[in-house]
Amino acid sequence: MIKSRVLVFIFYCLIVDSIFAQTFNLGRFSIGESRVQVKLEDFFIHHDSPLVTSRWNPSSVQWIRNENNLLVPRALLKIYINKNQALVHLNYQNKAIIPVKKKNYVETEIYVDLFNPETIFVFEGKTLLDKIVVEAHAPKDALSKQLIDYSCLPYNLKLMGLDNEYLSVGCKMNRLGTLGSETPRLEITFSSTNIRTVNDTKPPFTVYLEDNSLVEMKVKGINEDEKTIKLQALIPDRLYRLKTSFGFGPYIYESKQSSATQNANIAPSLMIYGKYDLNDTASFRAFDALLYSKTFFNNSGLYFSYDLASALDGRVFINALLGFQGLHYRYSKSDPTVFRLIYPQGFEVIYKHAFIENYNLIYGMFLSTNSESYTNAWLRYGKSNFLELNYIKWGHDKSEIKMWGLSFGIPLFGAF
Repeated sequence: MIKSRVLVFIFYCLIVDSIFAQTFNLGRFSIGESRVQVKLEDFFIHHDSPLVTSRWNPSSVQWIRNENNLLVPRALLKIYINKNQALVHLNYQNKAIIPVKKKNYVETEIYVDLFNPETIFVFEGKTLLDKIVVEAHAPKDALSKQLIDYSCLPYNLKLMGLDNEYLSVGCKMNRLGTLGSETPRLEITFSSTNIRTVNDTKPPFTVYLEDNSLVEMKVKGINEDEKTIKLQALIPDRLYRLKTSFGFGPYIYESKQSSATQNANIAPSLMIYGKYDLNDTASFRAFDALLYSKTFFNNSGLYFSYDLASALDGRVFINALLGFQGLHYRYSKSDPTVFRLIYPQGFEVIYKHAFIENYNLIYGMFLSTNSESYTNAWLRYGKSNFLELNYIKWGHDKSEIKMWGLSFGIPLFGAF
């Protein structure tokens, strides 16, 4: 029975993973969530030949996370060429694009990265007919069009000097050194439509930060005007794989032993949590929940956790919790202590930056995989400090306990 339920749970997790992968990914890109609005009328299309016309598809704007882990907008550019010949083709991003023949012209539609638009070359045979160039004219509220990705928020990233440009910035934290002495290396990537380096290198640009040093960079705009970009972030001194915290708070419980019952008793509780990161998507987790009053109840567990799927551009995660628990129960001081080794399996749904930046909302649950009654559900909100609502119910033979309450969590220490 235990094996069959575990297999059903794993099968369900794989189905969820497959659905999310197909729903939220587009080849090497994934659909992203943006907090800014892009107006296509701010992006002007320049070309010289009267034989070539183009326009934006107004309903085609998508925010994607590209191969550089950068969240950028793209839109479809419809291109018409007043030629009815098989020699016509376009060169774009090292690809030869063949337009579709219509009555007396040919046409095609190309996705263009609005924050890093590359030139589109139109050829008739070996003859260059036209070059299509996209230029951004930022509106007066340009600062509201600058996207600092959620991946940068934990590091209080500041990028100055591009106040009048569309901008996207993304971050990725890497580890340097050996286990037990790992240090951070923050990879910052940014892109802007009109910006180039002084030697005409186009974005995206990447900066590697290992401390809080200020970075300065000279760039030039569309009109060759020179600007100075300044970038700074708060980087921790160490990266710890092991993180611990503890929680405490009042709980209400009901307990039973044979025909004896204790109802609606209030008791203090102590919770201890530990997490050891194996990599970005997998970890070992441990917990211990203690309630001690007229009834003694101690519930501890060790689990392997791994990410099953993500949505909303990585703001929502679903992970599985696979492991076991030890449980001690004593109805009263005059009763013997019952010990049970149980195997409930669980999951968590994590919503990052919920309501407030850097604050996470987490719902989790453990469910029994055999005939022994056990439920453990929690709702947590916060960051390093957090509030947690918790409900635990267990029953075996003639013993039973239900407890629910509110605890306040505080970081304890980090190591390794």
